[in-house]
Amino acid sequence: MHTVQLLLKTSKYERHEIDRRFHALAHLHNVCVKHARKCMIRLQHDKRYAELRQLYNELVKKEKMSKEEKSQKKKLAKQLAACRTKQGLSKASLEHYLKVCGKQFSKLLSSQQVQAEADRVWCGVERCLFGNGKELHFKKLMDFDTIGGKSNKNGARFDLDAMHVNWLGLSLKCYLPKSENSLSYVWESLKGKISYCNIKRLMFSSGWRYYAEIVVSGAAPTRVSIGTSTMGIDPGVSTIAGVSEDACVLEELAPNAIQYEKKIQKISQRMDRSRKISNPNKYNEDGTINRSNRDPWKYSKNYVKMCRLLKSLYRKKHAYIVDSHRKLCNKLITIARYFPVEKMHFQALQKRAKETKRQEKKTEVKQKDGTVKVIQKYKRKKRFGRSINRRAPARFLLELKRKAEAVGGVYAEVDTKEFKASQYNHVTDIYEKIPLTQREKEIGKRKVQRDLYSAFLIRNADLDFKHPDREKCEYEFEYFADMQDQLILKMKESGLSMRQCFGF
Repeated sequence: MHTVQLLLKTSKYERHEIDRRFHALAHLHNVCVKHARKCMIRLQHDKRYAELRQLYNELVKKEKMSKEEKSQKKKLAKQLAACRTKQGLSKASLEHYLKVCGKQFSKLLSSQQVQAEADRVWCGVERCLFGNGKELHFKKLMDFDTIGGKSNKNGARFDLDAMHVNWLGLSLKCYLPKSENSLSYVWESLKGKISYCNIKRLMFSSGWRYYAEIVVSGAAPTRVSIGTSTMGIDPGVSTIAGVSEDACVLEELAPNAIQYEKKIQKISQRMDRSRKISNPNKYNEDGTINRSNRDPWKYSKNYVKMCRLLKSLYRKKHAYIVDSHRKLCNKLITIARYFPVEKMHFQALQKRAKETKRQEKKTEVKQKDGTVKVIQKYKRKKRFGRSINRRAPARFLLELKRKAEAVGGVYAEVDTKEFKASQYNHVTDIYEKIPLTQREKEIGKRKVQRDLYSAFLIRNADLDFKHPDREKCEYEFEYFADMQDQLILKMKESGLSMRQCFGF
């Protein structure tokens, strides 16, 4: 499956009509959420369900189960599913409930579009029942940006010959890209069977713009020629390091994303000031929100404009990050075909540290009376949350995997705990922890950049991807060291530096 996004030509009336349909969908979504929350509360108070759940959890915790216990587990699973269905918590029951509620909007939304929204609510219910979800939340109208579909015969139907989207009385023309490369790519992408068509809207500073998101079966056409070598990848929260047989890559992820962050911060501050001026009774003397005040919030016209601008900035930031990641992925794919990548847990890295620890080094602090006291300062609990939000490294790895597999490449993950690329020294054959601030390592008589050396070790991993192949490392090390020296020299000459990450 792949998607093709085309801008829709809309008049004032058509924009108003589409906004009505988004409003109807938002209403139906929140109605379904309200119903699902009630069903979940009833399920929590069901004593029979609680007893079955306890028995099921006891069986799951066992390391080894007998045949009788496995069959008992299956029976319990069926009984639990029956209890959930009885309380109205199933995909089919939510679809039926929303189908009845959606009859009043039959001229605005098709039955399959209503079903698609029920499926989204059910995904949230599954996360609460079986995953790490805590609560099912309502959504604001501004948060709705897509009206989904299930087939090209119901709801929004895309007509390839006329390049129109026909949707319950609306006939919306699709704009085609002007450049020849983009136009040829669109026509090539639309050769497959059209599965369904979504209606998407994106916020610009001038207002909403509407798009047809056409979902086509089959793989997307490729425009990148794939390489032949193996490239080890060492991903960081802000950078990416790659080493192949004849190339070294050390790049900053989304280098201009900070510009959007600054603009977003300024707009957010202005919105906060405007909100306080318009609603003085909603705030306490210390500036915190007065929760006891139930008066409706008031927003100025300028606040509404800034809200649109803020949403537009978030869209631009997202588009820039995705575009930057895809360009870098294309660059790597032209070099190599096989990508062993160090597995990263970015979700854990973005959280604050739980334990309060002191720094290893001691610091001299001057007292008021002029004396000097030596103390150990506390370590910062903040970790890499801001960098991960700004750079989106996990999104880069997903794009690399998708693009590599689309052109016949191989993407393999290396377990960090087993491999320990940042600690290994192939000359001494010893694992040694070094502080994160130390960006250079001394390997034999050569100094190497930490991330590039880790990527070099990953590239020369054994067949199980658990340990570096020491013989390969010894054979190729000198050539790698020369390549990385040339790369760092070029980067310094061109002014590309990140002292905290690169070391220069």
